[in-house]
Amino acid sequence: MTFLPPNQVAHYAYDAGFRGKALVTAVAVAGAESTFNTSAISPADTCFGLWQIDETHDSGNTSALLNPSFNASMAYSISDHGTNWRAWSTYTNGSYLRYWSSAETAAHAVTEPSYPHVNIRVNGKPFPAIANNNETYLLWTTLSNWNIPHHYIGNGKFSIDGHTVQGIVYKGNTYLEWGSIPDIKVTKTHGEFNFTDSY
Repeated sequence: MTFLPPNQVAHYAYDAGFRGKALVTAVAVAGAESTFNTSAISPADTCFGLWQIDETHDSGNTSALLNPSFNASMAYSISDHGTNWRAWSTYTNGSYLRYWSSAETAAHAVTEPSYPHVNIRVNGKPFPAIANNNETYLLWTTLSNWNIPHHYIGNGKFSIDGHTVQGIVYKGNTYLEWGSIPDIKVTKTHGEFNFTDSY
């Protein structure tokens, strides 16, 4: 038996083509069908793998159905690209919903963009920052460090000194492109950028 974490199941589902709500549903259905066991076989020995694909869908090639990647691609095909889940009893009877929360978390982890960490300093001290399209984004708390008037609007958007600025929401925090923060200057020392207020 090989039990996979929901995140890994989400990767297989994503690679097979599932997106959005269909990705969440795919992971939840796999949880309900097999408890994320790649070696799961139904009591009647006719359904196999994560999504319990019936052997009739692959001419009885059960070893292929135990491959999580192939099983996911079969689920994608049978579900009409994630739009029709009636072939799975755990979907029609609603038992897949017990796995919904963990499936949402797993799907989000797979689809959330990744931004590289950047080594920078604010007022000479190491400070959290990320890079996107060759621009440096500082953690929003730098606004408080420099007493810049601001308030959070929502979805990564701030009102800064009377101007609306859209930041990047990443791993539960908002990062702001450094050029959108008023009255700061940047210097480079020992290969690292140091951001300071210009006063």
